[in-house]
Amino acid sequence: MGKFSGILLCTDFDGTLAVSARVVEKNKAAIEYFKENGGLFTVITGRGVPFVEERLDEIGCNTYVGCVNGSVIYHLPSGTVISEDFMTGDVLERLKKVKRRISNFKDIMVFRQTETICIRSTDQDFDALLEEAFCAPVYKFLIHSIEPFTEDEIVEIKHIIGDGYELSRSWALGIEGQNAGMNKGQAARRIAELVGARLLVCVGDYENDISMIKQADIGYAVGNAMPLLKEIADRITVEVGDGAIAAVISDLEEQACI
Repeated sequence: MGKFSGILLCTDFDGTLAVSARVVEKNKAAIEYFKENGGLFTVITGRGVPFVEERLDEIGCNTYVGCVNGSVIYHLPSGTVISEDFMTGDVLERLKKVKRRISNFKDIMVFRQTETICIRSTDQDFDALLEEAFCAPVYKFLIHSIEPFTEDEIVEIKHIIGDGYELSRSWALGIEGQNAGMNKGQAARRIAELVGARLLVCVGDYENDISMIKQADIGYAVGNAMPLLKEIADRITVEVGDGAIAAVISDLEEQACI
């Protein structure tokens, strides 16, 4: 037992825990302190499982991990997949239509179990490559734009993809989707139930973190977070480069959340 026992701290990776895919140094010692005193620390990220596995030592998770925006939950120590959700329906044809209708379309990344495939809008055999990518089970897609998506483009993409899928922006140049109901929030709550956490704390910076912040007992927005996330969050901490997760851990201790 320790002062942080029963607390599950879930954080987004890019823009929250890490800058340019590297964990901010200030966070590392604080995370170790948190874990040494009984806390459970994890990431729930839009990144795929292979990316997280390659960085296990750097990230420092000590419990279940959520990947691909919660479409995959796996037990970190054993590498056992607890749950995974693959895309269904006619999303393939809908994505072809998005490519034809959105002139701002740059490329699409298709997240499969063991690899991520990138198909560029300039590829002459775009449709065939997309079909090939979907020949294996797919967790999610991520559409990149040349310039930041306009509100009209977002509305158009959501209309084309339809209600059976959950869409969210991961940053100004990216909109991603997976099956409806698959999001970071449901993953955070599921992990909290698996470990029997008494307090779920979540930290994020962008639109795909909103569901996680809403599910949290205490939801933090980092200082560099988008305005909407700051409005929803219970608390706002420092920017990612200043060690946002270290600041959250310090705040939990100071506010007697332990």
